[in-house]
Amino acid sequence: MTREAALLFFLCGALGCAHTASEDAARRLELTKIDPASEPMPPRDPVPHGREQLDTEFYLGSHDQEFAQFQAFAQQIKQIQTQLAGKHAQPMGRGFHAKAHGCLHGELRLRPDRDPRTRFGIFGGETRQWPMWARFSNGVGFRQGDKELDARGFAVKVMGVPGDKYASDEESTQDFLMTNSPTPVGKDAVEFMKFAHANAKGQASAIGFLLGHPRTAGPALTKTGAIDSMVTAQYWSGSAYHLGAHQAVKFTVKPCEGTGKRKPSRKSPDYLRADLVDAARVGICMTFYVQFQTDSQQTPIENASNEWTEKESPLVPVADIVLPAQTFDTDEQTQACEALAFSPWHAIAAHKPMGHINRARLFVYDASRANRKGGGEPKP
Repeated sequence: MTREAALLFFLCGALGCAHTASEDAARRLELTKIDPASEPMPPRDPVPHGREQLDTEFYLGSHDQEFAQFQAFAQQIKQIQTQLAGKHAQPMGRGFHAKAHGCLHGELRLRPDRDPRTRFGIFGGETRQWPMWARFSNGVGFRQGDKELDARGFAVKVMGVPGDKYASDEESTQDFLMTNSPTPVGKDAVEFMKFAHANAKGQASAIGFLLGHPRTAGPALTKTGAIDSMVTAQYWSGSAYHLGAHQAVKFTVKPCEGTGKRKPSRKSPDYLRADLVDAARVGICMTFYVQFQTDSQQTPIENASNEWTEKESPLVPVADIVLPAQTFDTDEQTQACEALAFSPWHAIAAHKPMGHINRARLFVYDASRANRKGGGEPKP
């Protein structure tokens, strides 16, 4: 039996597919031949009928159709960047998350008692702690005051990670990107790019888009208000990722237990950076969790706007993000922070991004980085 057939038998057992007694016996015998550390399977072409499978389906029906669509998205994000830079009289910035509150260095420390299901990729092996950078940011593609309606971003760049990466601009990193909403704006990349165009027109247009898509964009709207502090918020991946070759997960980060509340003054338009500077003087701790896919309907891969609730998919702690006491608000580190490029495709096979919205990000993020002339792999 081939690896693909063995994986299909495994998936059918998890998803409730009908199978014969002989198929069931074969599935039990062949399951051990699946190597969880192997390259995850790509979406299948042509699209199969029936329920969604772990390897997901091509949104438009074929690889070629998706490829053409993603190339168009890449051109669109460059147009949006140019439009925003001109409209706000600012340097060319990221298409989203243009304003950084700061980049801090630290460690991703794996928990020794972590669930065996999580021990793949950087969460497996002998390494117990990884050097990393963390970038805290606002959400829109231009710089504005922190009291404005906006999403918040938290991006982690783990350093010194061996293995082939899907994005060729960095060789030794593994990125995890999150926002303070459990779901992205839109169920897929088509809706997300429509929001990007609306957002470029102004706040009223962006809010109008969110209000006009209550089922797919509504959850994100509830997270756009001003927040007290970047270090006391919770952040989610929004979309799904592999954890090994045969598991789908989402991830989330929230403050370590015992982290106190923060109530900074909001008088400054940059009060979130000022609060981050203050918090960094004593150090910051956050916990990294994963949520496992439990059901293709309740925890889908392709419909990213469907939240994986903690009731349906409980949080499983994997590691702590420890940002030791430091001073990061120097000109040198600020410039280094601006140059950093983050992408979900700075990834090894064990953490391969999943779903239409993530496949589009490979093209969109690469185009955005090149257009603003950012990037350059940082040192640990």
